[in-house]
Amino acid sequence: MKTGADRTGGLFWHMRALVARRSLWRPFRAGVEDWLASWTPPCDDLILVGPSAGWCLPDSFLMRFARLHAFDIDPAAQTLFRLLHGGALRGAGADLSWTQADFFANLADILAAHPGAAILFCNVAGQRCIQISDARMVEAEMLRLQEQLKGRSWASFHDLLSGHSSLALPHRHLAGRIDARDLIASYGLGGEWYDHSTGNLLPKGTPRRILPWRFQRGRLHLIEAGWVEGRGTIDGRV
Repeated sequence: MKTGADRTGGLFWHMRALVARRSLWRPFRAGVEDWLASWTPPCDDLILVGPSAGWCLPDSFLMRFARLHAFDIDPAAQTLFRLLHGGALRGAGADLSWTQADFFANLADILAAHPGAAILFCNVAGQRCIQISDARMVEAEMLRLQEQLKGRSWASFHDLLSGHSSLALPHRHLAGRIDARDLIASYGLGGEWYDHSTGNLLPKGTPRRILPWRFQRGRLHLIEAGWVEGRGTIDGRV
């Protein structure tokens, strides 16, 4: 198993997403929508961490919140997000604020500014291994996030593993953390797989889903999705 990942982002990423979201990505998007439908944080504010243009985020989920606070480093993301979701949000009377910033670099200030907000990491944690080349540093950061978010309602879907495969695999429900090699073997996959160093993000006993994402033909990402309830308790309704 190797550590690393293909680089994503920028205009090429958005062009690929525009084409793939209604075809190759449709099963993954449906899985994300179904998972988010069962996450019901008891608040009206939601922080979106790295939502990009929201290519895989359903309107039905976003419209449940009165106020959305997005943080993304991509300068093109805000315009595209508003084009994609703005109409639905306006129709629901939801307010969207946008900051072009790195949430991870400004975490303490952002959390302090939005003390009652739930937090959704939008397939962004798995990209930390691109920004930080030392896998051990990324793994330590994932563990720190658990402590920094203690008492908050938060959720994440993120790259766990990625590699070469053309298989269309089923979603999987897990009662807790699973070893990467065991997960690969359970799907009958072979070859080399990139570890995105996110195995420690969700607390060990957190129920989770594995959402296989055919990112492109011949390229498969195993996305892990789970949430933690506020007040430090774990919700088992996955």
